[in-house]
Amino acid sequence: MPVKRRAIRPTALTPRLLALALVALLFGLVFRTINIDKKVYWHDEVYTSMEMTAQRRSEVVEQLFTGRIVTREELQAFQRFRPERGLGELLTSLGREDPQHPPLYYLIGRFWVRLFGDSVVAMRSLAVVFGLLLLVCAYWLCMELFQSPAIALMTVGLLALSPYHVLYAQESREYSMWAALIMASSALLLRALRLGTWPHWALYALSISAGLYTFLFTGLVGIAHGVYVLLNGGVSYKWEKWRITRAGIAYLGWSFVAIAAFAPWLYFLVKYRDVLSNTTSWARESLPMWIMLKASALNFSRILMDFDWNSDEFALWWLCIPLLVLEVYALIFMRRNAPHHVWTFVWTLTLVPLLILVLPDLIMGGQRSIVGRYLVPSFLGLHLAIGYLLTMKIEAFGAKNRKFWQAIALSLFFLGFLSNVVSSQAETWWNKGISYHIPAIARTLNEANQPIVISDDFGINIGNLIALSYRTNDDVRFYLFPHQGIVNISPSQLPNSPDIFVFSLPEEDRNQIQISLGKPLEEVGWYLWKMSSSN
Repeated sequence: MPVKRRAIRPTALTPRLLALALVALLFGLVFRTINIDKKVYWHDEVYTSMEMTAQRRSEVVEQLFTGRIVTREELQAFQRFRPERGLGELLTSLGREDPQHPPLYYLIGRFWVRLFGDSVVAMRSLAVVFGLLLLVCAYWLCMELFQSPAIALMTVGLLALSPYHVLYAQESREYSMWAALIMASSALLLRALRLGTWPHWALYALSISAGLYTFLFTGLVGIAHGVYVLLNGGVSYKWEKWRITRAGIAYLGWSFVAIAAFAPWLYFLVKYRDVLSNTTSWARESLPMWIMLKASALNFSRILMDFDWNSDEFALWWLCIPLLVLEVYALIFMRRNAPHHVWTFVWTLTLVPLLILVLPDLIMGGQRSIVGRYLVPSFLGLHLAIGYLLTMKIEAFGAKNRKFWQAIALSLFFLGFLSNVVSSQAETWWNKGISYHIPAIARTLNEANQPIVISDDFGINIGNLIALSYRTNDDVRFYLFPHQGIVNISPSQLPNSPDIFVFSLPEEDRNQIQISLGKPLEEVGWYLWKMSSSN
């Protein structure tokens, strides 16, 4: 049975708003495509290339980390497309070594690489496509939810210049695709509730299944949708009894279909649960509460402003706090002014996934709730709320304080524009995480005389060494060992080179190397030490 809806207050699609949205879309397109290969191709993107080309980490260790010197070309070979490896090898390799990342993005990426090659530009351009598709899906969702072109254009304009979404539209990972699928599945849910026919529910189930095959946290979106259905006619109370309605039954039934379609990947999640636990163990490590609060504030400000500041920079908070206040006010304003079916949708999309992440951190410890890419549903919900707020304050008939809110809107667009200008010229950014300092390390090595880098395969080293190889000159060579095999190196094994460096080894191993070789190490960069040429 179709869900009845009350219309929101009418808003005018003025030429001024249309022009602003078109300019924002134009710059959004430019920022998503300009300097796409300038930022460091980091650790996680390295593994994207390996997974799309069906190359295994174990192969890298077996062939390269054997106590011999290798070139950057040998490291790069594990980033190259190998047509002899089929989809079956891609699926089994990914399922065994990294089951936390379902295969849909990588399957699409394999066909993309076959067509366009495996360069950094080609790899990242797939994310650009999904980043642009996000804007299309956002407009569609806004029309389903608000039935207002004015609100839709305001929201899409904000998304187009959102520093966060521009950043991930230029990263060879699945997160821009996930954001687009969140918007698409949400629009399909509203359409299915409105029309109440099984083909629309089937499309909704298909979108949720596609989301699960893209990123596991689509399950949080599905739960948020379930809460929304519950609050909007999913159950009824008659004759002193609670009854589930046709809409509620349809949601549950088709959600079950979506989960059943995901069953093949559940096999890998269950069988390789130890691998899953090990690769996500960092998210269960607790941090002090004040760090969690500062990181959360920084995350939620980045959807509107991002200058790669860290949470200790005082200047950040002069801009960050007003943006956070605006986001909270947007949710409150929507609760007070929007129809029930509108505000409950935005609130559930924003708050339900957030609470599911925050509560385990508070109860059991962990840092899930400060990982920006896990918060994408909440970020998108806030964009919907801010788009609604600004449009109603500026373009709604009878709106008060119009000039003040026009200034707010222009300030937000300008902050997004300026953030993207700065970001587009940078070699690295906060989202590069454990590879943030790779460009600086590469410069140090490139300035050295016939440098050799000694390292092993422990922890993040495989990904970071390959990331480093994208930036080093051809004369930089790598002396690679299996984990802990490096501590047994003898002076006779030491290469004849004027500049020898040690990269990303723990203190215990570095101390052992200094004892074995009788050569002190001097720190010259992030996780980079230079070996003294004298005893």
